[in-house]
This record gives sequence, C-alpha cells and structure tokens, in this order.
Amino acid sequence: MKTVIICFSQRGLNLAEKLKTGLNKSGHRAEISVKSGYIKNRDVHCVTESLNDWTARQFREKDALYFIGACGIAVRAIAPFIKSKDTDPAVIAIDETGNFSVPLLSGHLGGANDLAEQAAFLTGAVPVITTATDIHQVFAVDLFAKKNRLHIMDLGLAKEISASLLSGMPVGFHSDFPVSGNLPEGLVRGEDTKLGICISVRKNFLPFAKTLRLIPKALVFGVGCKKGTPEKAIKQAFLQVCETGQLEPLALGLAASIDLKKEERGLLGFCREKAILFQTFTAKELMQAEGAFTSSAFVSRVTGADNVCERSAFLAAGDGGKLIVGRQAGNGVTAALALKDWRIRFES
Repeated sequence: MKTVIICFSQRGLNLAEKLKTGLNKSGHRAEISVKSGYIKNRDVHCVTESLNDWTARQFREKDALYFIGACGIAVRAIAPFIKSKDTDPAVIAIDETGNFSVPLLSGHLGGANDLAEQAAFLTGAVPVITTATDIHQVFAVDLFAKKNRLHIMDLGLAKEISASLLSGMPVGFHSDFPVSGNLPEGLVRGEDTKLGICISVRKNFLPFAKTLRLIPKALVFGVGCKKGTPEKAIKQAFLQVCETGQLEPLALGLAASIDLKKEERGLLGFCREKAILFQTFTAKELMQAEGAFTSSAFVSRVTGADNVCERSAFLAAGDGGKLIVGRQAGNGVTAALALKDWRIRFES
C-alpha cells in the first residue's frame, strides 16, 4: 500500500517516523512529508508547494494519507478532491501528541478504519471510529464487499441497505455462490423482502424489488485471434460473448489464450484497459485440459491445439472452474467464458 504521512512540526515528525517504521514493517510503502519552514531534515521530503497542490498529487498517487496535526487542517486540505467512496484514498488524522487516531475518509472501502486502528496500535493512540455500522455493530455491506472482492454496482443503494439495517428492518440476501459463515443479524435468505443483496454474475438477475448487485470478478475470458487483431475487435468479442450468456461484463477477472498470443497488442491493450491479468498456456497444456471442447482441425494445424478460447478459459478458471459459454466466433476472434469456483465468506 502506497502511504504518505504529512506533519507540520518537530513533535509531529517524531510521531511520523515512529508510524512510518511500523507501517513499513507490515508491508506499506510509507514516506514522510514535512510542511514547515522550521524543520530541515534530509531524510524526509520538505514540502515547498502549497498544501492544496501537495494533497491533489497525493490523492492521485497514494492509497492512504496520514495527517499528523489538527483534523481541521486535514479536512480543509482534502475537501476539494473528494469524489467517491469507492475511489478516494483512505485519510486518517492523528494529533501531534499521539492521543487519537481518527479515520476521516473512506473508512470501509479505502480501509481508513483499519488503518486508524493500526496507527493507534503503533503509536499508542486511541482509535476514534465513528462509522454508524461499526459503532452499532451492524453488517456493513461495503466492508463485506471489499473483503470478498465484490464490485458494488450502486453505492447509493448500499447506503440505503445500511440505513435499513440500522433502523432494524430486514434486508434480503441471495448468492449464486457457496456461502460460509453465519448470516449476520438483519440479513434474511429468500426473496420476501423489498430490499436485498444479490451476489451473481448474471446480468439482469434482480430477485428483489430493489436489488443491490455485488459482482465477483469470477469470469475468465478465453480468446483466440488472428495476428494483428485490433483491441476494438477483442472488446467487441468479449461484449458479445457476455451478451450471449447474459453475463455481467464487470465480472471479468482474467483473460487467457495460447502462448503464441502473449505479445499480441490488441489483447494486451484490452487487458490493460480492463485492469486484468493475461494468462497464457502452451499448446500441450491446452490439450491436457479435460472436458468436451469444440474442435477445429485448422486451429490444430496452426497452433498445435484444437481449440484455444474454450480450453484456455477452462484452464485459467482453475480447480472447480467450469466453461459456461462455448466458442463464439467473429471478426477474426474466437471467444469463450469460464466461471471460477468463487466462495463467499461471512466473518463470525
């Protein structure tokens, strides 16, 4: 996690150094910035630009920002750059004497609550958590989604679900995937409630009158293509195979093909745009996949494997995965979709 700590005095710097040491031991890439004309330290970055400009840059580059100083300084600094709880970095304020550690922004999705508690442990401060679902010990759908790697389709509806649970109203729950752990208080299985949560990769599956869709990155896009196929054609093939299966494109988690395509520009561009990994297999590995796959003598002569898209999708889906949309062809691209063996977990 890319983390920055900014302080405004020598006392704040002393605390920042202690915090940085502890954070880096736990896997952070933390750095310190000092905004003060009275501190000269070669080991830290001395901020010469305005605090506004500094904050704008950190919002773009960092996952977490710690302000060691008054909450008001932090609030005024970050206010112009706040956009959305699913994109904003975590922001935590700690007073200079290390008494209190306060998450100010992105408590759940950005992890600020956990980071504030971690900072409290490292510095001896008291964590001050104000998120309603936390203080009332109510199920937090945004935190649940983050821990289970689920995309929240409607943040406004997520807020409505939290409000319903806080007021004691039941919220429905449906999952197409196996669930371990006990259902939290307030969630009920079945479709008898008007408001509910649905975990699925199905595109138009809305089991409740008001359905919050949580999308796992469980789809694997298997693809074969002619040399030089443009990225646009790859994208069109992906959308078409999703449409064929009535599947949610945002559920894409991985692309796969034969190793002959590992440098294919259109494929690499597609994966960059989707921010997904691209996995390739040798022809021998593809042919070792067990199952019923569409066979092509032509593809076998050219690549050494009788099918690329279905076999690569199936292999990349891993143990327990399954092919759910078979070979689709068009514009020099063959496409298929597989589904990973995804599991949902509620913490006790």
